Amino acid sequence: MKINDLSTGRVPLDNKLKRQTLAQAVEARLRTEIVQGFHEPGAMLTEPVLSTEMGVSRSPIREALLNLQRDGIVEFDDRGRTRVVSMTTADFEDLYFLRLAVEPMLAVHAAACATDSDYAAWEANVAAMESTGSVAEISQLDIEFHSMIVEASQRPRLIAAWRSLRPSLELWLAALHRKHEQLTGRVREITIESHLELIETLRSGKSEAIRKLIQDHIEGWYKWLPEMDELT
Repeated sequence: MKINDLSTGRVPLDNKLKRQTLAQAVEARLRTEIVQGFHEPGAMLTEPVLSTEMGVSRSPIREALLNLQRDGIVEFDDRGRTRVVSMTTADFEDLYFLRLAVEPMLAVHAAACATDSDYAAWEANVAAMESTGSVAEISQLDIEFHSMIVEASQRPRLIAAWRSLRPSLELWLAALHRKHEQLTGRVREITIESHLELIETLRSGKSEAIRKLIQDHIEGWYKWLPEMDELT
């Protein structure tokens, strides 16, 4: 028998890629819906219901939920049921201390390595924020702004540490923005002002000033925490 007549039992590559692409699309949609509050914290996510709503089989739904569980966006109980995570004050504080540990250093390195293209991208992000009236878009642009600064640092291990925080940061920041907007109506203005100040400080290249500004930025974020309790 010729070698190419043998059956390997493998899924054809094109079918496997199609399934992965579908699972990725399902994951992206669920992630967006959860971050934007469409699925409330603690809400149950069942494969049959999601399969019907999205018009796909249960296999990509299952793959997507497993990936979201890995990122801390959903959780499985002892009976295998899936729910949107309900982040606690302790969870928020963990993120706060981890950000304080890595982000100021990353910003200092970013200032040392940043190119004109990096600054153009950061400024374009702020411009996009100025032109939107959507709190959800502001939250997405906010996390992207910080992600771009992190990536510009060229410090792979620190970048990996920050990336591990991003899914939870994205979830919490979006919820925080929604609550803060209800109270002040100034989420966009506050975020734009702080990001413009950060760009200017990064341009200065002054390490201490950069480190202090990032710390103040993160601590200001932490001070919003009581507002979450007030509105829950």
